Amino acid sequence: MTDPADVALALVAVLVLGGALTWALPSLLHPVLWLVANGLYRFTVYHRSRVPAQGGVLVISNHVSYVDWLLLWVACPRPVTFVLWGRYYRNPILRFFLSWARRNTVRVADRTTHPHAVNSSLKQIAAALDAGRVVVMFPEGALTRTGNMLPFGRGIERILKLVTTDVAVVPTCTTGLWNGFFSHGAGRILWKWPKAFRPRVSVLFGEAIKVPTPPAPLPEGKGVENNPSPTPPLNGEGLNTEDRSAPVLGSALPSFLGKGGGGGSAFLPPPAADIRLAVQEATAELSILESDHLLLVHRRFVRVASKLRRLFRPAIVDYSGGSARTLTWAKVLVGVLCVTRFLRSRVCEAQNVGIWLPTGLGSALANMSVAFLGKTSVNLNYTAGTAAVRSAVKQAGVRVVITAKKFTARMPLDLPGDVQLIYLEDALESVTKWQRIRTFLLVLLLPGWAIDYFLLGLSKHRPDDVLTIVFSSGSTGEPKGVVLTHRNITANTDASRRTLEVAPGETLFGILPFFHSFGYTVCMWLPMTVPCTAVYFPDPRQAKEVGDIARTYRATVMAATATFLRFYIRRCGPDDFRTLRLIICGAEKLPVKLQDEFRAKFGVLPLEGYGCTELSPVVSCNMPDVNVGGLLQQRNSRGTVGQPIFGVCTKAFDPNTMEPLPIGAEGVLCSKGPNVMAGYLKQPEKTALVVRDGWYNTGDAGLIEPEGFIRITGRLSRFAKIAGEMIPLERLDDEMHDALATGGDRVLAVAAVPDEKRGERLVVLYLPEIETKLSDLLTALPKRGIPNLWVPDRRDCYPVDVMPVLGTGKLDLKKLGDLAKHLASGA
Repeated sequence: MTDPADVALALVAVLVLGGALTWALPSLLHPVLWLVANGLYRFTVYHRSRVPAQGGVLVISNHVSYVDWLLLWVACPRPVTFVLWGRYYRNPILRFFLSWARRNTVRVADRTTHPHAVNSSLKQIAAALDAGRVVVMFPEGALTRTGNMLPFGRGIERILKLVTTDVAVVPTCTTGLWNGFFSHGAGRILWKWPKAFRPRVSVLFGEAIKVPTPPAPLPEGKGVENNPSPTPPLNGEGLNTEDRSAPVLGSALPSFLGKGGGGGSAFLPPPAADIRLAVQEATAELSILESDHLLLVHRRFVRVASKLRRLFRPAIVDYSGGSARTLTWAKVLVGVLCVTRFLRSRVCEAQNVGIWLPTGLGSALANMSVAFLGKTSVNLNYTAGTAAVRSAVKQAGVRVVITAKKFTARMPLDLPGDVQLIYLEDALESVTKWQRIRTFLLVLLLPGWAIDYFLLGLSKHRPDDVLTIVFSSGSTGEPKGVVLTHRNITANTDASRRTLEVAPGETLFGILPFFHSFGYTVCMWLPMTVPCTAVYFPDPRQAKEVGDIARTYRATVMAATATFLRFYIRRCGPDDFRTLRLIICGAEKLPVKLQDEFRAKFGVLPLEGYGCTELSPVVSCNMPDVNVGGLLQQRNSRGTVGQPIFGVCTKAFDPNTMEPLPIGAEGVLCSKGPNVMAGYLKQPEKTALVVRDGWYNTGDAGLIEPEGFIRITGRLSRFAKIAGEMIPLERLDDEMHDALATGGDRVLAVAAVPDEKRGERLVVLYLPEIETKLSDLLTALPKRGIPNLWVPDRRDCYPVDVMPVLGTGKLDLKKLGDLAKHLASGA
């Protein structure tokens, strides 16, 4: 038997010999580190060829762990020079290693104590670039404590102003290191166990941004005045969208050459915020590539539910039947397996399976069973009306619908006679006691991977298989079937879990229906894969019951809408939501005043997020700021919809040319990432109109702020064109509500109807309670800075009993437009 002392001595000898060899022959260090990286991680490098073979290259990367620099060193095809912040250089181990490795480093001192040293460091970096070196830099200046990128410092711009040769900026990103041993995710650095053996870690090099040599000064009098085609700067930054000599990731950045006046030209490098956006786009590209290797959501559910330590802990608390019913993870998994066995012979060849069930256990069992069978679930909207439901069934070719007798008694389902109904009660009654015992023993004795591979055969399911078809709300027209794949839902669930920081042991309160994409992804699949306890209640409008349940089960995470928050402020007690650490609102704008009212009563600040059904659905989200040791990392900017979740990039594009716009410029928002839908069901033409080169056109007008926050200014479809001028209806709507001081309650809505003389005219639908205030309101609008052209005519204001809204509380734009046309026509 081998003596442990001999083994230890041999390891020490190998390390000493390896150290001596790499000290004597530095060229051996790179392959040695390559072996180390591939031994610790399943290490992949994408697009190494994008790093130019010659000339100065500035590699800009996100910064999530203390080993980022080491992985970039291994990944880069050329020798590198590192920019090292002074506080890291004080680490003796790191300093010794870099010295031992004989690598060039540039130390950047603290600007508060050594202001001149910073300038000297920037000059050293510029000199290294001029010498044709590759310089690796982390412009965030600190490790992220949130997983999201921090704002980039302006030092990049100063460096690029100092260089005297052509330089390439290569946006680069890493993934797989967050929550790892050397990051702040999931606990203190070095004080946690690794989450997995040899986790996947990847590096991607983005398209190089070519920064031209700064031009020589022009002769006196040869400035911008003599330029035959001057381009006005945007936002005073000297950026324009005409000269596009600098490609980035298949699109274009504005020109870096500003037009100076008088005696010369001013060289403007790409702003740091635009480079940050390029890194974020590289992250989206990397996430798309890495989504091939994700463990699909239904397979992950099997793995987490079958853990022995978790089998008898609560998984779902269900109120869909009226009273509370609690099921453990073992019971949920056994239930899914039994329902899957029952459905297998009854669904047969039908690929798209309808589900007509409220938010709760039954709906979760049905959706997961359909996924286990490799079929596609179609959750039907029971609040949409018969015509919309029949349209969805027809479009999706649904021939089988899973429902419950109790639910159809309350919500009758009117479908064609050739559609078969399968009742969950029949499925449960058909399962014998012996079948339940046998299934439980399988769950108890078999590991999750064995149930996954051998019992269910889920390994044959591919990321691009369709998991669900979600029909859009129809707020702007007939509902469209949005086809979402396993890749879409799994990637969005993963990114949402990382951003929302949902951890095992938490309680997620699910009140949104599963026919809503947020309810399907975040309220159903997220808690089933984290794993955490899910508490389901089917009617978010029953405010008192919602408050009681949240208090009873000490909910920590909840999703809602602004409309529902108003119900809870009126009817819930001040202690009902005290245990919530996070409440996310979407579907409609969350007024700042409503946020303050909710926090004043319940002690928790609701935060606004953003998503689209076509994006699976989460795009961005505000989160509480992080302050550690006086270091503030901002994650919440009120009035915005937050920063994009990991793996998603959002940009503003010119709505006419669809060219990308610089940071701060308003345009139409487009998103890219693994969450972009496969397309609209049987509508390739409509899909091609909104998805181009991987970018989904949201139809929302907005801008990207320098810190990465997304600010939405309205929907492009919610503009009226009167006498050639575009009038934003949402802004006018907001101004009128602010003038009335309604406290966030919707009492009116503005729509546009055709007009023979001016193209369109404005129509206001209002509740009778503001009848006496309406004339004064219209008179006050110009005093609030509203142009006279935007002010509706009193004769075009019509009372309505209720505002047309969807089940989520969102304004139903289609019904609003139809009602406005009907009233304006005098019919």
